[in-house]
Amino acid sequence: MSQNINFGKALVIVLSSSLASSAFADDGSRAIVALAAEGGTTGIGPAIWITASPALSLSAGYGALDIDETYSTDGVDYDGSAELSNPYALLRWHPFKGNFNIAAGAVFTDNQVAVVGRPGAGSTFEIGGVEFDADQVGSLQGDVEWSNSTAPYLGIGWAKKPGENGWGAYLDIGVMDSGSAQAMLTADGPLAADPTFQARLRQEEQEVNDELDEFDLYPVIKLGLMYRF
Repeated sequence: MSQNINFGKALVIVLSSSLASSAFADDGSRAIVALAAEGGTTGIGPAIWITASPALSLSAGYGALDIDETYSTDGVDYDGSAELSNPYALLRWHPFKGNFNIAAGAVFTDNQVAVVGRPGAGSTFEIGGVEFDADQVGSLQGDVEWSNSTAPYLGIGWAKKPGENGWGAYLDIGVMDSGSAQAMLTADGPLAADPTFQARLRQEEQEVNDELDEFDLYPVIKLGLMYRF
């Protein structure tokens, strides 16, 4: 009797079996799961690592951080805040089955920056190349987000050798593609609804976006401490 062979299903079974057997090929005692805490330019938070084989591991985690700053310049008081929220999932290839790895994956970003400027008496704002009296502008607020909510990530790292249990530290260096910056400027003074003033605000927004182009490829540097079971 003839038998239909599902080649795709057979391929998945063989690949899964190979990964499982190679992960325990040495003595059957490889440590599969590691819990970690890490911090860096994407925030501070927990992570989990899973060893798939001596050459492959997966990691997922979440970094968050809130930063508030207040400063003054040219007669204007500024309140600034940055809110970082960066869950991620990465596949790591250990080409030499050791500490060095090449990582690729995605960061699911929700990063926001906000600045509010409160002018002192008699000061001015330069908006879109034109100076406006501060008492006519009122408080000026700027909010910035980035266009990619799913940011591709590519980087390199050094970590505890896959499968080795116990404590270990790791370092990740890479970049994520956050997409283009999207700034929004608003004011609450008497000129807020004036069409000419609004046109200058839009021009200023574009200038801010152009200046933030350098952050389209956002640098990622992280240090972590893990314990592999």
